[in-house]
Amino acid sequence: MNIRNVFRVLAFFVVMAGSAVCAQNFPAKPIKIIVPVAAGGGTDLLARSLGQKVGDLLGQPVVVENILGAGGNIGVQAVAKAAPDGYTLLLSPATIATNVAVFRKLPYDLLKDLQTVTLVGQTSVVLVVHPSFSAKTVAEFVEAARQKPGALNYGSAGIGSPQHLQSELFSQRTGISGNHIPYKGQSQAMSDLVGGQLNYMFSPLQNALPFIKEGRIRALGVASPQRNPALPQMPSFAELGYKDVDFSNWFALYAPAGTPAAIVKKLSDAFVQVGRSAEMAERLAKLGFEPFLTTPEEGNEFMRSELARWSRVASQANIKAE
Repeated sequence: MNIRNVFRVLAFFVVMAGSAVCAQNFPAKPIKIIVPVAAGGGTDLLARSLGQKVGDLLGQPVVVENILGAGGNIGVQAVAKAAPDGYTLLLSPATIATNVAVFRKLPYDLLKDLQTVTLVGQTSVVLVVHPSFSAKTVAEFVEAARQKPGALNYGSAGIGSPQHLQSELFSQRTGISGNHIPYKGQSQAMSDLVGGQLNYMFSPLQNALPFIKEGRIRALGVASPQRNPALPQMPSFAELGYKDVDFSNWFALYAPAGTPAAIVKKLSDAFVQVGRSAEMAERLAKLGFEPFLTTPEEGNEFMRSELARWSRVASQANIKAE
């Protein structure tokens, strides 16, 4: 081994030793989680529920700050540009991946500027229609849509939102087409579906469930490999034979790229431990979340696959956001 390689090996072990020492002393002050959506919503409640217990576990407060704007991109940028020391984190919904697929230009590079700490949860997505719609099953819905190409109205939380891309993915797999009506938020779209201005939409189950139970909208199927415990009578797309249309609204925790690996692991371990506790599982279930916990490596791999999938869907449908 030549002298240059010796120095490289020594430098590697010095960095690793320094990272381990940093992790031992981490955290020495409060940790901030930036949430790029409004307070009071599902993402915000998820961050606050987990953050409180993680703070108790790590011995330092975990505070949540909501930074809104540009479809969540301002909050994401704030974390991407933050010091890579583990004290500024991001908890984002799946819009972080769909934004990459539909925005021409972003003020950050998701894969280069951020490191996935862990996935923290997900919500099932359900295909729902207005009760006046004739279809009672997914097959009947697809047949009705094929008979009237582009005539059925569906809503989403906006151009390029997860609901928009999920609808397009289903359309691409089944050969149907609908008329997209973008809204400024999920709740506005749901209000118009309940009111009969829309024919159908793909909705997070937690948003749709109260209206399903009241009979104000009708659920046809769950876009997942298995049935959801909250709707045990509702078939999944997989069991109905619709392949490659399983998706969910997921939520992930990120740190700035360059955060020491030992600190990322310590954070990941803490969130996974809290997320797997019986108390937290019960609390999150009441909020409509299902467990979805990963290692940092698994989280990074999942992120790459999501970016690839939604980029293909957006490109095929020519979906672009400004």
